[in-house]
Amino acid sequence: MLSAVRSKGITILAGVIAAVVLVSLTIGLASPDGSVGEGQRATPSAVLAPATASPSPTPTATTPTPAGPTADRAPESVQGIWPGRSDAVAVDGKTVDWCPAVRTSGAAEAVAVFGKAAVREAACTAVRFVFEQRYSRLSLPRTSYAAKDLDFVLTALAPVTVSTYHPRVAHFVACPNCQSARDALGLVLFRGAGTTAGASHASAGRGRVFYGKAYGTAGYRGRAVWVNPTFSKVAIRVDRSKAMPRIIATLEASAAVPVFNSSARRDDMLTVPTRAVFILRREGKAWKLGGWDIHSGAFAYAALAIV
Repeated sequence: MLSAVRSKGITILAGVIAAVVLVSLTIGLASPDGSVGEGQRATPSAVLAPATASPSPTPTATTPTPAGPTADRAPESVQGIWPGRSDAVAVDGKTVDWCPAVRTSGAAEAVAVFGKAAVREAACTAVRFVFEQRYSRLSLPRTSYAAKDLDFVLTALAPVTVSTYHPRVAHFVACPNCQSARDALGLVLFRGAGTTAGASHASAGRGRVFYGKAYGTAGYRGRAVWVNPTFSKVAIRVDRSKAMPRIIATLEASAAVPVFNSSARRDDMLTVPTRAVFILRREGKAWKLGGWDIHSGAFAYAALAIV
């Protein structure tokens, strides 16, 4: 009987041991701390993994808001040589050749007298004076002028005309605000009329001002003073009133100077139309101006646009 009891005890003990082993195996497979493979022990992430701080967001560079137009300087859109010029106008460096864009009318008699090439060059001379002398950087308003400031005009004139032009220059230099003296030169010369004493910018009329410091040119540094040149066909006829025949060339033209609209805070342009009649004399192989009758039409204002 004792043997039976002992046998039953052993059986119970074996069952208990088996149960303990089974529970241990279950815990070993399921617990994060248990062994996953031979010689490998899983690292408890909650205990051993160091806390990683979230990276601070990188500051995003903000694009600065473009500054609006100001009266300090003409806009970049008017850089270059005669912005808005016809594609037919040829430019080589800083030299402009207007001839490829020049067209004539009524030139048959002149061609018979002077030849086609000479007549074409005469028409080019008239157009060239308009855009290289009449519309020039000298157009910007100044408080005073020196005679040498107008030397660039003399190269376009016939010798006999130079002798009559000098007194006109002297009159203008002595009285730059005299309208008659200005008109006699055949040039566009703004006065800045209406500019108040101590104003930062010279008036361009109708609430507009010229760029930069009043009566200075810095506001147009690196910028074109004139844009959007246009001109009509050059009407040609022969003048036989002198011993040597001359050519009379008539054309209409226009160009615009960029100005600032103070009330609207925008870039505008002031367009100056021209009607011109030139007397052209043959001086050797070149054509020179023997005289002219030039008039400006009504000035017009509009938002700046390069056309």
